[in-house]
Amino acid sequence: MDKKTILVVEDEVVIAMDLRATLIDLGHEVPEIVFSGEAAIQKALELRPDLVLMDIHLSAALDGIDAAAAITQALDIPVIYLTAYADEKTLQRASLTAPFGYILKPFEARELRANIEIAFYKHSLEKTIKEHRQWLLAVLNSISEGVAASDSSGLIKFMNPVAEALTGWSQAEAVGRSPAEVFRFVDEVTRNLIDNPLLKSLYEDHTIYLPENALLLTKHGHEIPVADSAAPIYSDRGQIEGAVMVVRDSTEQRRMEAQLEHNALHDALTQLPNRGLFLDRLQQAIDRARRSPEFGFAVMVLDLDRFKSINDTLGHLLGDELLVKVAPRLKTHLRAVDTVARFGGDEFAVLLEDVSDVAMACRAAERILAEIKQPFTIENHELLITASIGIVMNSIPYEQATDLLRHADIAMYRAKKRGRGDYELFDAAMHTQARELMQREHALRQAIARNQLAVHYQPIVSLATHEVTSLEALVRWQNSDGEMIYPDQFIPLAEEMGIVTTIDQWVLRQSCQQLQAWRQTGLGAWVLTDGQLTRQPSSIELPPTLSINVNLSTHHFAQKNLVDTFASILQETGMDGHHLKLEITESVFIENAKAAAAMLKQLKQLNVQICLDDFGTGYSSFSYLHQFPIDIVKIDRSFVQGIETNVEKLEIVRAIVGLCHTLGKAVTAEGIETPQQRDILHDLGCEYGQGFFFSRAIDGAAISQHLQM
Repeated sequence: MDKKTILVVEDEVVIAMDLRATLIDLGHEVPEIVFSGEAAIQKALELRPDLVLMDIHLSAALDGIDAAAAITQALDIPVIYLTAYADEKTLQRASLTAPFGYILKPFEARELRANIEIAFYKHSLEKTIKEHRQWLLAVLNSISEGVAASDSSGLIKFMNPVAEALTGWSQAEAVGRSPAEVFRFVDEVTRNLIDNPLLKSLYEDHTIYLPENALLLTKHGHEIPVADSAAPIYSDRGQIEGAVMVVRDSTEQRRMEAQLEHNALHDALTQLPNRGLFLDRLQQAIDRARRSPEFGFAVMVLDLDRFKSINDTLGHLLGDELLVKVAPRLKTHLRAVDTVARFGGDEFAVLLEDVSDVAMACRAAERILAEIKQPFTIENHELLITASIGIVMNSIPYEQATDLLRHADIAMYRAKKRGRGDYELFDAAMHTQARELMQREHALRQAIARNQLAVHYQPIVSLATHEVTSLEALVRWQNSDGEMIYPDQFIPLAEEMGIVTTIDQWVLRQSCQQLQAWRQTGLGAWVLTDGQLTRQPSSIELPPTLSINVNLSTHHFAQKNLVDTFASILQETGMDGHHLKLEITESVFIENAKAAAAMLKQLKQLNVQICLDDFGTGYSSFSYLHQFPIDIVKIDRSFVQGIETNVEKLEIVRAIVGLCHTLGKAVTAEGIETPQQRDILHDLGCEYGQGFFFSRAIDGAAISQHLQM
């Protein structure tokens, strides 16, 4: 093939560059790669290439189909579509632009070469037919599509070899017969005969196309999927001399279209229906139940327990193989009418149709759980896993499929909390709780939008001097009714909603701004005397060690930009890092110790201090104290309460303080409420204290007012 100029229109850079390299290897010239429909039209008009390779799904406003239509309307050049998947509607639109082929991504060089050669060949043929009618017979006998022509009376007078092969009729047998006898078409769905396009174009005097899903019935009784068009043949004086019909075997095209449709609606890894197809079927079930109240159905959401640990330990490839093996097990005890789908990760969903009995749905869940518990053997590894299932019946009226899935999720997580490897049925109580949860989520979002959050500060004092050394920033929510809501009532909700990091960052910014404001005001050093916050006499400037303690949720450690975000806040507020103490809990280390250690190391570069909060609860591993860059350990209030009378608590605190000092860590005791507790902790060598004995958390304005009195 001669060297051709090809314009590549593809918005995925890697694929575009691969195309260019392959085309150049094939001996073609690729003067330009463009990434949008608008640019494609402009470059086509400018370069006038021999061929355009056009991505159907362009991310810009003008997609590949519209761009191709504009180009082919202005220029007589062939277009081949590139696509990884396409729905039926998109393929219908694409077909209206008369493309010269489809190339399925990822492509192979051999396929690309063949499609390009076919496109150039077909385009050349079209021009030849238009410009040189005398060459028509030779051309028709060489193309890859079946061609038949009739005279003005509607009898066949020509068939090319491809048409002979398609129909099973030889030209000698067919000539003189009606096209309706030789070319019999039926609708694949209705099985009704389709009017012969060649005769119809002859009698109606215009081009006729076969409808979709047309089948050609051969002489020997076979059925072939075909695409077809027929048009009248005119003499130089404009009179109809006959008609010509082109028939193409569309078996491969339909296979490709079916594959594209399958890809769009199924999970690539397990080949199960994906979320989109599942939601469509679920919505159909909801609509059917609305029309027919006797129809019932159940939905399950299933999540593999501790699947993440398998991925982390044995690798994602083995994890994927496990998911592939799980898929058929989910279908083992279900009926053909039921649907099993993969939503992504290790989350699956099941739709049980025509099920009104709760017990039947529960038995199905039990069978699935039992099947999942059977060992999986993958690459010489025997894996034992469990799953948790949430079940929702349609006895509660639903309008939207997404609402039903959300409730199934709630039930599934309830099953996980109860111990995993079990199922939970969503009931009226959960429904009420779900509605209340949605209301609380809405109220919290409104609180953030309406600036109903505030920061209060609880002093942390030196047990030796009662001087205030730090202030812990504690967020409060004052709702529209004036009620003060404390963190333990809404921070867990914020974590579930995924907005806790936003709140933490807001608290950090507010606290840094407040400390800087106190510095500029010249409120001096502070002490707590008889429960009152006062300035030290003759003190003007804040002590250089006064700092702000800000709590840091474990969710921050999943964000790669944590350090950059905190550095930006410090820079914006003008506060030096040594005035900031970040409080974390040991759950940070439990979830991902290695990543947490790396993140803390980066935070330390900001000159901040790290406090290990609530020490003594949970795992309370002393190894954390020397493995991670901890500066201060905060003893949980549960060990301080009753320390005056409980010898066991006293000895535990003594051991914690002693070990921390050995490792060079300072100690703060939380929850001090009596002078006896203060004195005991001071005698044990605890440096700092915090609690109602000294002061409750109060807002910044109140602190300023106290100090200015």
